[in-house]
Amino acid sequence: MPKVSGAHIAARRQQILDAARACFSRQGFHQTSIQDICKEAGLSPCAVYRYFPSKDHIIAATSSGCQEGIMEMIQVAKSQGLAPLETVGIIIDHGLDMMSSDAFLEFGMMNIQSWSEAMRSDEVREALLTAIFNTLGQAISDLIEQAQQDGECHDELSAKAVACAIMGTVHGLMLHKSLDSTLDIAACGKVMRAMFQGIYRTAADVA
Repeated sequence: MPKVSGAHIAARRQQILDAARACFSRQGFHQTSIQDICKEAGLSPCAVYRYFPSKDHIIAATSSGCQEGIMEMIQVAKSQGLAPLETVGIIIDHGLDMMSSDAFLEFGMMNIQSWSEAMRSDEVREALLTAIFNTLGQAISDLIEQAQQDGECHDELSAKAVACAIMGTVHGLMLHKSLDSTLDIAACGKVMRAMFQGIYRTAADVA
């Protein structure tokens, strides 16, 4: 049997995930079956199960994939030598821009459904915890900690707690925007930046 390359495996997984996202966006998680995903991907059930043992594993993988672009953005910012708080600002701006985009309806629906599924499925919950808190959250926490060491942020605050507060605010706006399409994200963004400027201020700034 010929050896399957890593590139082929990655491409096939992505094909399945793209098909799953399309189905989930149209029908929701519960109304989508493995057969629906197979049809959308143009693959047999055996081919899909070779890469994902269950629908929950597919949901978990789609949830994890949402953060990959942000992690790449953080790496690019670091390679360009941007200050830690500048990078945090880029992450926040990315979230706000995404909420103002035409693609947000689909993205927001996927996120809300993922959080709902996490209450039911250990697999989905672990994937979200890994992607959001253990990966993205840790990256933001590291940036805040570096800013504290550079004297740009209050060192009395927990870097992890600051990261959670930033992500929690973004997630809250996502939920609100999903429920109310008229929400003024630009105005909310100004308020959010003002709130976190207070966190970033050091004793020297106050003096």
